Amino acid sequence: MPILNILIFFAAVIFIALVGFSIILMFHNKRALLAIDEFIGQSSGLNPVIFQHIELRYTESSDLKTYIYPINRCDLYVFDNYLVMVRRLDFGFNVFYAPIMLITDIETTNNIFNGLETYKPDQTTFKQLVKGEVDISLINPIYKHYTIDISFKELTNEQITVLEKFKCWAVNQ
Repeated sequence: MPILNILIFFAAVIFIALVGFSIILMFHNKRALLAIDEFIGQSSGLNPVIFQHIELRYTESSDLKTYIYPINRCDLYVFDNYLVMVRRLDFGFNVFYAPIMLITDIETTNNIFNGLETYKPDQTTFKQLVKGEVDISLINPIYKHYTIDISFKELTNEQITVLEKFKCWAVNQ
């Protein structure tokens, strides 16, 4: 009988944890989807080039901590002077994130879109060893020790030629 009570206790704890996780995920996704809908509404008149379901490797580093986000996909909205990435995590459940804008002149960003995270690429690398891969390294404009590394994978030749105009964005090249 005590084993049955222990199993019931652990099942209840796991159930409560799953319900709590689901509620937190639901609110997180709702907030991100509102930001995505607002961005899509603002960009509809600007006619961007859209690449959907791009495979993505996304890592965030801060001092000695590195966070790796596996199984990422994103939609890229390519405009004339900036690039917007709408990413999501597919891991048995979908986790949506607010759009991220990559732009060379951060000061003019507020005039274009409201409420987007904006970053200026520190380094942009078009890899020739791995065909169809573009790497971008970003530094947070406020917290300089905080870096983001993004790799777009399995790009077609057409997508790479459209993204090549951002090759000159790098400050350190």
